[in-house]
Amino acid sequence: MNDVSKKVVILLAHPNLKESQANKALADAVKDIDGVMVYDLYEYQDQSFDVNVWSTIISDASMVVFQFPFHWMSAPSLLKRWLDEVFTSLAKTPAVAGKPLQIVTTTGSEYAAYRSGGRNCFTMDELLRPYQGCAIHAGMTWQTPLVVYGMGSADASRNIATGVEVYRKMVETVLADHTVNNAW
Repeated sequence: MNDVSKKVVILLAHPNLKESQANKALADAVKDIDGVMVYDLYEYQDQSFDVNVWSTIISDASMVVFQFPFHWMSAPSLLKRWLDEVFTSLAKTPAVAGKPLQIVTTTGSEYAAYRSGGRNCFTMDELLRPYQGCAIHAGMTWQTPLVVYGMGSADASRNIATGVEVYRKMVETVLADHTVNNAW
């Protein structure tokens, strides 16, 4: 892939983005970066996903990001539908082979709730394991998830600000790093 055409494709799956504080702020922080394409999956919720169109979008990506609010121990159902309708066809193809898969998610609970013995009983690494499995099965490179914790806590605004800063820096680094993508 030509480094000049490096792109980060973000699949945003939030059922009510207009009312979102965290996911909206995260998406807003990166959407204006040259080379970033944000696709709000909920704009497509009333139609089938066109595998050919999505194949081209993902083929042109240097990195794929799944961004969503974490609820009911998973992503919103539309991301699962996209995985079933599109990603199944792309797995183990050059469209995704070797590309990084990055999860960016927000939680209502604070960090301490996602520990063994914590209120939610499991770590985020354990709960996000199905997405890691998708990446491995598809031949992608799993990246350490960016989890912005505590949207239901008193620290929500501070956590969002920190998440925005980390997310933007991560995307800018991927787009600026001309050596990372040589093997893709």
